[in-house]
Amino acid sequence: MIPSNPLDVLHNLNIDGKNYQFPKGFLWGVASAAAQVESRQGRARTDWDVFADWSGQIEDGSINDKCTEFETRYEDEIKLLSNAGIQAFRFSMSWARIQPDGSGKPSEKGLETYDRIIDTMLKHNIQPIVTMEHTDCPIWVGDFRYRDMSQRMADYADIVTKRYGDRVKQWIVMNEPNTTALEGYGVGKYAPGVKSIKALGAAIHHQNLAMALMISASRANLPATSKVGTTINVQPVRGNKDTPDYRKAIDFMDAVWNRAFMNPIYGKKDYCDVVKPMAAPFVQAGDMETLYASNPDFLGLNYYTAYYVKPDPASPVGIAQDMPPAKYPRTAYFPVVTDGLVETLERIHNDYGAPEILISETGFAFNDPAPVNGVVNDPERIKYISEYLKAVHAAIKKGIKVSGLMYWSSTDNWEWSHGFTKRFGLIHVDPKTQIRTPKSSLAYLGKCAKANTALEPNK
Repeated sequence: MIPSNPLDVLHNLNIDGKNYQFPKGFLWGVASAAAQVESRQGRARTDWDVFADWSGQIEDGSINDKCTEFETRYEDEIKLLSNAGIQAFRFSMSWARIQPDGSGKPSEKGLETYDRIIDTMLKHNIQPIVTMEHTDCPIWVGDFRYRDMSQRMADYADIVTKRYGDRVKQWIVMNEPNTTALEGYGVGKYAPGVKSIKALGAAIHHQNLAMALMISASRANLPATSKVGTTINVQPVRGNKDTPDYRKAIDFMDAVWNRAFMNPIYGKKDYCDVVKPMAAPFVQAGDMETLYASNPDFLGLNYYTAYYVKPDPASPVGIAQDMPPAKYPRTAYFPVVTDGLVETLERIHNDYGAPEILISETGFAFNDPAPVNGVVNDPERIKYISEYLKAVHAAIKKGIKVSGLMYWSSTDNWEWSHGFTKRFGLIHVDPKTQIRTPKSSLAYLGKCAKANTALEPNK
């Protein structure tokens, strides 16, 4: 018999076990990104639209023309999350929907889209956490090789914080500038598809400048009780060999991936020796002081796995990604490296002034089975969510200030250059019908939220 509410089945699952009590106020949520869940309908063309259409690098040949149509189907999704007990939803706004025609006056129709989404979240007791820019940008604005992009983004931040600052209390100005810089401008695997050390240096500095200017513009509009931060996917960088060429590759990757963004924004430090020559042509008088003064209220940490690298003379940047040792469990995408999460949290705490850390993304992709009786059973995902939660709990007990965790992602979605092949979601989405079906992992995370504990799944 199929129940009237599939979540009735989920909440009857026997998943109770040892409890790990989290601090009062720890925020349990999910995450998504406009470029991966919204359709192209009603917005301007973006850099990712162009990249998906022409690059030939989307694994399954799909494009982001429909994604999961979140901008019109959000209410059903939000209801599922709320019924499960999820407390927060980190989502991004499409800049191309808000300013489709260029700089200047925004689109009222575009603004109203996010009015409805935010109000629906609040109606269902879910805290909206807004990411202003999550990798995708409208074509008219150009790209991060050019300095004026930074000011354009500050202007955009001014628009959205004025409009939604009365309802949104936590803001993330940018998502993963390091991924955008290296993958988009260094090796060309992401939009805009540029392969250049010079472009990599420009993208590093202009994104840092954009984050600082966006934080300043936002604070001018928001009450003192609001929080403004940014998100970086800080990762430990490792190699499978201990040789001079591997050590050089590791140092380069750690420099452009981690230190290039964490040092100036959180550490009030100049660019390190690896990055400084790349960024120097783009740094103007007063820029570094602007970065040092940004003082984000929190760091959004995206953590999935450790980054293993190897030297690669054929690469535009001289390195390539390598696979971690076989001892780490494999999912359908990233290996599960729990010790890397512990290492990352400790590094941020110890090296960058012990900032408040919101885990703004973590998640696991699997080739999930088909729904049965209105539910997708995904015990492996529950197992690894539990492992990462226990690592976070251990970090909190050491005094590291972790304020919450946003699971990536709310639904299965269009996963950038992997198309629809990587399923991370707590909610299954059929890309042909857009039918949403909850997974057992949704109930698991919701139950953690309701009890404010991480529940160890049955052995």
